[in-house]
Amino acid sequence: MDTPGRSMMLGQWRVTLRQAEEAARAGRIEDALNLVKRPELAEHRQGIQLAARLVRELLERGQRRAAADDWAGALDDFDLAERHGAPPDRLAAVRLEIADRVARELSQSLEAGDPDRVLERTAALARRGVHAPALRRQREAAEAWIEAQGLARRGEFGQAREALSRAARLAGRHAAEALAAARQELDARQAQAQPRIEAFYAALASSQDAAGLLAAAEALLAILPEHPSARQARSRAWQQVGVLPPAAGLPPRTPRRIGIGLDLRGPETSNPIVFLDQAGAEPTDEPPAVRLGAAESGPHGRALLWVDTVGGFLICFDREVVLGRAGMDSGADVPILGELSRRHASLIRQADSYVVRAWHPTFVNGRQVVGTSPLRHRDVLRLGSAVELIFHQPSPVSATAKLELVSRHRLPLAVDGVILMAETCILGSTAQAHVPTRTSSGPVILFRQGGQLWCRAPGRFEVDGCPETDRARLGLRSRVVGDGFSFGVEPLENNPA
Repeated sequence: MDTPGRSMMLGQWRVTLRQAEEAARAGRIEDALNLVKRPELAEHRQGIQLAARLVRELLERGQRRAAADDWAGALDDFDLAERHGAPPDRLAAVRLEIADRVARELSQSLEAGDPDRVLERTAALARRGVHAPALRRQREAAEAWIEAQGLARRGEFGQAREALSRAARLAGRHAAEALAAARQELDARQAQAQPRIEAFYAALASSQDAAGLLAAAEALLAILPEHPSARQARSRAWQQVGVLPPAAGLPPRTPRRIGIGLDLRGPETSNPIVFLDQAGAEPTDEPPAVRLGAAESGPHGRALLWVDTVGGFLICFDREVVLGRAGMDSGADVPILGELSRRHASLIRQADSYVVRAWHPTFVNGRQVVGTSPLRHRDVLRLGSAVELIFHQPSPVSATAKLELVSRHRLPLAVDGVILMAETCILGSTAQAHVPTRTSSGPVILFRQGGQLWCRAPGRFEVDGCPETDRARLGLRSRVVGDGFSFGVEPLENNPA
């Protein structure tokens, strides 16, 4: 015999069923689904049938919304249907239908030359679980197109053309006309920029006038607003003519005449974090495990530069360089054969200046370093009791520095100096060059770009036997031969940390 409570339960499902049907007739499908999921109705045959019908109606409404270009509403319906048990194959089919509709719409965006909209829409759809081969190709085409635009603003025209070609292959016929126009625009920009590029590098290499270099940089940035060399030169020239103050927290550098050299980092670069001791604190025994330098564009680590008829140079690319005793157990970037600790001191680049961080007895111009001390051009750095080096920063517009060993001590490698390379290294016959050469046609500049090492030289030259003009990318092992100069670059395995 049924109890009164059970009788009420048996009658309640009918009430809930009527409420769900009324909500469905009123178009409140979500409310209706919530009602059929109630315990008194969820396991009832009529409740199960109604839930299946509501899910079908959700999918159909989503398709109608998609046909009306209400993509967000359609995807909301499909997501709700999925939560209430819609068949996975049916969901996949309707989402693929949306993907096909959006792909046709985005083809029109590519044809109109709007890759940003394509990238924005495909990313939004991916977050909602909508994927399709056509959408993937369109996203990759838009990414390549946007990459080309950025490269063009930096003046990297060859790589920009490669990116546009990749975009054309991915987009197919849909964006052929727009991409052809983009290539023509790129060619026109290069033709317009080329004389200004030449004038800028001529001002950089030979001008003794900061105002002249500033004008050349501004003229180039009017066409190539993100040209890294021009942006950095403009920032340095501003400081030279007194428009901008030196970097905050760093000792002011003595104004010098502007000349060869350049740091490619933009003026927005902030100083790296340096761990400073409190006044009077003793240096700790070892440097921290985390080394500065990962935030900079590559290359990283060390390399050997062999300049014919001049000598060899150890190039250190990272922002923090450790000096210490040579040996298999040494983690030093600059290993020295002398009575030193394995990690004796660190040199840290901050914007366009350097500080030395003493881990063990270290002196600058005879004064012991406690914690850190700034370094200036021609400072004498002594490690321990006898190892002496001279710190050179010859170019006022380049952050690159050079270490010259003046004591009897040497590195295990037969090199004539150590280059602490920021963004450029200048090979030339002037006093502002980091590496002396006998070039008669102008300086040769090694510089970082796109995570790789590049070479800029006047006129024609060869890289690994291939003819180049103006500039070229260097490989891991490259040989460069030009008018009055020749050198080779090869990587050097880092010491164990």
